[in-house]
Amino acid sequence: MIFAALSIAVLVVMVYQSVINRPFYEANPQLTLVGYDRVFADPDFLLALVNSNIVALLTLLAIPIGLYAAVVLQKLDVPLIRRVLEPLIFSSMFVSPILWGFGWLYMYGPGGFAPRLWGDLYGIVPVGIISALIHVPYVYVLVSTGLLSIDSSYENAARAQGAGPLRTTLKITLPLIRPAIFFSTVVLYILGIEQFGIPIVLLSPTSRNVLTTYIYQITTRSVNPDLSQVAVVASTMVYLSITLLLVQRYLSLRWVRRYAVVSGRTRGFSQIHVRWYVALLLIAPIVAYLVVTILLPLVAIIFRSLYGSFGQASLEVYEFVLQQSYLKNAIVNTVLVALLSASMASAVYFAYGFIMVRGRSKAVAGLIDIASTVPRAMPGLVAGLAFLWLFLFTPLRPIRYTLVGLAIAYVVLWSVLGTRIILTNLMQLSPELEEVGRALGASNSTVLARITIPLLKRAIVIAWLIAFIYGVRDYQVAVFLSTVDTQVIGSTIVHLFNSGDLGVIAALSTILLVITFAASMVVVRLGWKPYGTQV
Repeated sequence: MIFAALSIAVLVVMVYQSVINRPFYEANPQLTLVGYDRVFADPDFLLALVNSNIVALLTLLAIPIGLYAAVVLQKLDVPLIRRVLEPLIFSSMFVSPILWGFGWLYMYGPGGFAPRLWGDLYGIVPVGIISALIHVPYVYVLVSTGLLSIDSSYENAARAQGAGPLRTTLKITLPLIRPAIFFSTVVLYILGIEQFGIPIVLLSPTSRNVLTTYIYQITTRSVNPDLSQVAVVASTMVYLSITLLLVQRYLSLRWVRRYAVVSGRTRGFSQIHVRWYVALLLIAPIVAYLVVTILLPLVAIIFRSLYGSFGQASLEVYEFVLQQSYLKNAIVNTVLVALLSASMASAVYFAYGFIMVRGRSKAVAGLIDIASTVPRAMPGLVAGLAFLWLFLFTPLRPIRYTLVGLAIAYVVLWSVLGTRIILTNLMQLSPELEEVGRALGASNSTVLARITIPLLKRAIVIAWLIAFIYGVRDYQVAVFLSTVDTQVIGSTIVHLFNSGDLGVIAALSTILLVITFAASMVVVRLGWKPYGTQV
C-alpha cells in the first residue's frame, strides 16, 4: 500500500503546486490560478504546446505501418518468419528513446553514414516521423491482441460467400479490431506528447521546444526555477494524458457490446494460406522497415563508438570511458538501480495483481488498479520532477538523490506493465488448488508460498526482467533524481550532449544497448509476448 500511496502522491503534489502561489514547502501557501494565466500567456509555452501536438499527430503515422505488420504476420501462416521477426519488433520497444535520437543522427544526420537518404533531421516534422517509426511496435502489439481475439466464424462465413482474403480483411477483420486501432491512437498520441529523447537531440540546434524540452529548459536554466510555472506545464501534460485515457476507457466500455460475439460459441483464430512468393512479397516491407528504421540506426551507434574522426577502428573511446570514474560510476549505478528496482517491482507487482484478482474488497482492488495505472499518464520527465518534490517531505528526505529513491520511482512509474503481466497469468490460474491447500490445513501464507508463487514463477521472472530493462533504459526520471554520485547512463548521456562529445555518448549508448538486449533476449527465450499486457 505504500507504493500505491506514492503513485497517487506524485500526481497530487504536482497538481497542488500548480494551484498555489509559492513553493509547497513554504508556509501559508494560497490557492490561485495565476500560474495558469501566466503560463498560457507565454508565447514560448504556446509554441511548445503546438509543437508537441504536431509531433503527437505525426506519431499516429505508426498506425498504418503497425496495422499492416500485425495483419500480415498474424494472419499469414508463416510461423517461422513470425518467430524470427517478432523478437526484433519486441526488442525495439526496450531501447531507450534517447538512443533513437542519436542512432538516427549518426546514421542519417549531417556527417552520418547515410545522410542523403533523409535530408535534414533537425525540425519538428522529422522528430514526429521518427517518433512514429520507433513506436510502430506498440501498434503491432495492440492490434495483434485484437486480431487474436477475433471469432474466425465471421471470416469463414465471408469466405464461404466468395469473398477473397483482401475483401475479408477489409470488410470483416478491420472493423472487428477497430477498438484496438483506437486504443493504439490514444497510446501513440500520449507517447508523442511525452517525447523527450528525440526532441532534445534533434531540436536543440534549432532552438525549438516541445513541452518536455520546455520543462527541462526552465528547470535547468536557473538555480531557483519558478516551481509554479514548472508545475503548470507538467500538470497540463498530465491533464491531456488522463483525458485521452478516460475517453479511450469510455469508448471501450461502449464498444464492449457493439463488438461482442453474437453466437454462443466462438471458434479459434484463423490464418490465411498463400504461396511462398506471395508471403515473401507481403513480408518484404516489414523487413525493410526493420532494417532501415531499427537495425541501421542501432548499428550506427556501435560504429560511431568504434570509428573516430579519422575513420580507423579503435577502442580508445571505451578505454576513456573506463578511465573516468564518473562514467564508470554511471555504468555501475545503472545496473545497481535496475537490479534494485526489479527486485522491489516483482514483489510489488505480484502484490498488486494478487489483491486485484484474489482480494475480497472490490474497493481496494479498484484503488490498486488506479494506483498502478495513473503514473503511466505522467511523462517520465514530469514523474522525475514530481518525485523530486515528493522526496522533500521529511519522511522521504533521506532517499532523495539516492539509488533507492530512483529505484522506487521506477517501480511506481512502470507499475502498469509488470502488474498486467502478473494479473494476466493470475487470472488464468484456477483458485481450486489454493482452496485444496487451505482445506488440508495450510495457512494463507503457506498456500501463497507453496502453491501460488511457484505456479506464477515464470510470470514473476518475466515481470522482474521487464522491470530490470526499464530500469536500465530510463533516463527522464534520473535527470532530476540523480546527482554526480548517483548518475546513471541515461542521465549522463543527456548531460554529455551539451558538451558535444558524441564519441563518448556512442560508447555509453552501446553499453546500454548490450545490457538491454541481453535482458530482452532472456525475456524472449522465456516465450513472453506482450499481447494484451503492453500499455
